[in-house]
Amino acid sequence: MKKLPKVEEIMSKDLFVVSWNDTLRKALDLIRIEKIRHIPVVENGKYVGMIEEKRLNEYIRKKIYDPEEEIEDAEFSTISDFDYLVNRNVPILFIGDSILKALELFIKKKGDCFPVVDNDQNLIGVVSYIDLLLYTYKELSEKPK
Repeated sequence: MKKLPKVEEIMSKDLFVVSWNDTLRKALDLIRIEKIRHIPVVENGKYVGMIEEKRLNEYIRKKIYDPEEEIEDAEFSTISDFDYLVNRNVPILFIGDSILKALELFIKKKGDCFPVVDNDQNLIGVVSYIDLLLYTYKELSEKPK
């Protein structure tokens, strides 16, 4: 049996991240412009949680119909003002974890994307289901020797 690579070999390393002091507008712009669905929140390089496009969209839809607060005012507030939009319950993977462990996590938790951290909780990358599909495609499309 072929040795399975570690998640660090297939993860995305060029990440868009936000910190507590960044504005909600920055998160919204990153999602829209970069066409991403998840933005890790970090503090001093340490992984804190994930802002998900779905959660932001739900917040925006709710505010459209809430006359008490203007969206334009809220979007210039900091992420820390909206910490309830940060999902802190996203399971994490470690750089030494195998792809099999990642697959098991995707199946069990039905997630789209999981952060990859080192032993000190520093964010190293993210693994998405697309990363796993690309790896599987590459492996299955290689011609037998």
